[in-house]
Amino acid sequence: MKSRVLATLIATAALAMSVTAFAEDKHAAGDGHGHAEGHEHGAEKAHFEKKTFGTVKEAWGFITAQVPEVEKHVAAKAVEPVHEIGEHLGSAVHALEEKSDMVAADQKTKLAAVLKQLEKAADELHHAGEEKSADAAGLALKKMKGLLAAVEGLYPAGALK
Repeated sequence: MKSRVLATLIATAALAMSVTAFAEDKHAAGDGHGHAEGHEHGAEKAHFEKKTFGTVKEAWGFITAQVPEVEKHVAAKAVEPVHEIGEHLGSAVHALEEKSDMVAADQKTKLAAVLKQLEKAADELHHAGEEKSADAAGLALKKMKGLLAAVEGLYPAGALK
């Protein structure tokens, strides 16, 4: 009985080590399969010169001006420009995260959660443009548009416009 338990433990340990090694080999960034093509794992590098926004109004104005532009590109199924727009939208959302000190204390947690979702949608939009997927861009755009009203509702009147 003891030898069976020992054999099972040894076999389990060997299997666990081989599965881990296999997973590492298959996911290596330089394995020639393109897993990390165009990206570094961990921190993503910007593909375009980063836009900066000095105020919440400036960042919000950029976001609301770009949404109709993205809609045009998605409708035309010409989503390559969405790649750059998505990256800049992410920068604008980041500016909102950093500069939204006028939001009431009881709304800050909600705002942080909604902005995190908005940043994720902007990143999905960026990747959809990068992959030239109009369907993925349309889905990310739909998410963004749904979140914009929630963001706007958490700011005091006149803070964004």
